[in-house]
Amino acid sequence: MSRKGNSNKVSSRPRVKPLAALALLALAGATPLAASAGQGWYVGLDGGINFVYPQDFNIYGYGGQFGVQDGTLVGNARFKTGWLFGAATGYSFDNGLRPEFEFGYRRNDFNNLSRSSIGLFGGAQTGNVGGFESTDTAMFNLWYDFFRTGWFHPYLGAGIGAARVSLRDPHYDQTQLENRFDVVFAYQGGGGIAFDLSPHWTASVDYRHLDTQKSTFDLVANTPNSVVKATYRANSAVFSLRYSFGEQHPPAAAPEAPVQVVPTEQPAPPPPPPAPPPCQPPAPGQPISLEGCKTGDTIVLHGVNFNFNKATLTVNAKSLLDQVADALLARKDIKVEIDGHTDGIGSGPYNMKLSERRAASVKQYLIGRGIEAERMSSRGFGKTMPIADNGTDEGRELNRRVELKITEANPPEGTAAPAAVPEAAAPPADATAPAPDVAAPAPTTPVEEAPKQ
Repeated sequence: MSRKGNSNKVSSRPRVKPLAALALLALAGATPLAASAGQGWYVGLDGGINFVYPQDFNIYGYGGQFGVQDGTLVGNARFKTGWLFGAATGYSFDNGLRPEFEFGYRRNDFNNLSRSSIGLFGGAQTGNVGGFESTDTAMFNLWYDFFRTGWFHPYLGAGIGAARVSLRDPHYDQTQLENRFDVVFAYQGGGGIAFDLSPHWTASVDYRHLDTQKSTFDLVANTPNSVVKATYRANSAVFSLRYSFGEQHPPAAAPEAPVQVVPTEQPAPPPPPPAPPPCQPPAPGQPISLEGCKTGDTIVLHGVNFNFNKATLTVNAKSLLDQVADALLARKDIKVEIDGHTDGIGSGPYNMKLSERRAASVKQYLIGRGIEAERMSSRGFGKTMPIADNGTDEGRELNRRVELKITEANPPEGTAAPAAVPEAAAPPADATAPAPDVAAPAPTTPVEEAPKQ
């Protein structure tokens, strides 16, 4: 621009006219309720009016002539209300995010020019100006739609990109300037309100503010090293129409009236099933039963006795083991370990072997009664696990015992299994039960020790 002239810099922001509000009211009255477009690609066109801020032109590279330093203000230009149009394509997500590529064109004619007073030249203001300023933009925007599934949704967003700022046929008074352009970084922000006109068509009205870095122009032909710089800022009122290729969201259903629930008398719940019987030795005169037994339970087989110092079962012991066989046949899901124990009289190694032979003798008898061998194992513990005092006849009778330990139990489907409990030592035998062995010999002779050689 010319370096003549001057008046004080006058700056004011453009006033956005109430176009957006009027268009919004018109759309709100004319738009029917419709299903909103779903997630997917869209294309759109937009147009509107553009208000450019007054621009300060600062000079650089003048060489310090007439005291003009780099950055000196040489003029302030004002613009008439202009227009814009553009096109966009983007993708609308159901979560409200809407990334978009937008291409736009803005144009505003010069209105007047205020020249600054620099050096020997005085300032002046003139309305005898011509030409226009145009801006082409390529922006990547990211919008966020509120109330995405409704037909009415406000939105906010921002974008970044590039702007090609051009001065076309600029002149004032009798001075003709050069046509020039510069490409600079641009950014914008804004918001608006969108209305779904149909499952695919959406109209919107929004406000946008565009700002750029300083553009550089060498406007005077005879001073190629001298340039002016200016910042482009504009407010825009934009009307957009876009078409969505996504599937539609169904319109929000009106809430249904609450259904009055009439309380009804519920029948009494059935009584709980009876608890399974405990796993324990039978009472005197009662048959042996394994109902209620689970893994880890142990039953002392009172009355399973052997001939003195042998592993031969007595008649009474066989009668009791017949009941054990019947109980195992009734519970084919059960596997057992047969454990033999002796009292404390006699040597440890001999008692250990004697207890093993006795436990094996019980197993063999049960096999003969039809119990599968793989369901049973046998072990001898000798005198290592007493449950009573070996210093008395009564205690020794309790220690001489055979135990049936449940190692596996899988009740048939539909049968309630008893609750599992931690494995514990076998309970003490009933002191009133009959002695498991025949009468013990005099204390001076070991009861369960092999005769001395």
